[in-house]
Amino acid sequence: MEEVAAGAWAGLVGTVLGYPLDVVKGRMQTGKGVAGSGAKANFARTLVSIARAEGVTGMYRGLGPPVCMMMVMNSMNFGAFYHMRDKLAGANPVGWGTERPWIDWRVVCAAASVGPLCAMVSTPFELVKLQVQLDAANHSRTQLAATKPATDRNASPIGYVRKYSGSAHAARQLLKTHGPRVFFLGHGVNTARECVFNAVFFSAFEHTAHGFETEAGLSPAMATAAAGGVAGAAGWLTNLPLDCVKSGIQGQCLGDGRGGWDAGRGARVGFVEAARAVGGRGGIAGFFAGAAPSLARSFVVSGSRFTAFTGAMGAFRAVRERAGASLTESEIGRD
Repeated sequence: MEEVAAGAWAGLVGTVLGYPLDVVKGRMQTGKGVAGSGAKANFARTLVSIARAEGVTGMYRGLGPPVCMMMVMNSMNFGAFYHMRDKLAGANPVGWGTERPWIDWRVVCAAASVGPLCAMVSTPFELVKLQVQLDAANHSRTQLAATKPATDRNASPIGYVRKYSGSAHAARQLLKTHGPRVFFLGHGVNTARECVFNAVFFSAFEHTAHGFETEAGLSPAMATAAAGGVAGAAGWLTNLPLDCVKSGIQGQCLGDGRGGWDAGRGARVGFVEAARAVGGRGGIAGFFAGAAPSLARSFVVSGSRFTAFTGAMGAFRAVRERAGASLTESEIGRD
């Protein structure tokens, strides 16, 4: 139960700190750096474009779903991973700076096994998050002029009209228009993405955390943060091709429900179409679009997430120890 609570806290801390970079990543991966333009842009230009077009609040649009998702998902995956790790490989440290300096594939398998469980939670939340993040890009003023007045309260600072007022509104509209099946659009590729990410993420942390403390001489807190940053960077770097395809599928303009997922173009965007679109924008390099914000975000998010998790577990242990000491003192006093 402590792992569940500590995982939820870790999800909250990491997501809030890294969310603006996640918005930039989503725009770069889908080629929608500026609303409605489809222009290719690097990290800096995309960041500036979002700030100018949608204001500072645009950097936190759609924050609700990922916060909820990561609190729920981290409460499950941290607990599930460490349970499976103890069952398959035991609790002793592995990797750099230990008596077992090689890669322990039992730890890797334990980490990968968390993927399908995570995907059941992350797929619908990722869908809503991307639809809100790309709202202004998918639904420009020219697209909605016939149905939205110029003074619409959802208009951005420079005139783009948003279809959704927020995450809850987006979820309701998507359900009403497309039915519940829309929330699992891209579920197959997202499941594969979660398996790859968790396999690398947890394994990299477990194989480096001990070494950062004993070999590099870092304090326990700094070693945890450093190992978490390395784990996040490694996880996202190997995960980016699938993440780009997933973003293309879930970030497509879903239309009005009368002409398929993409009523505007009359074609549904699936795995093949999304992969071709990603490759068409930049060849192999296109599958690593958003690498700069992803890697920067991974150090911030993953380092803080593992630090928050281990800090919470330490706090729980301290509470247990104090409770045990108080109980012992009261028993002695009665004697």
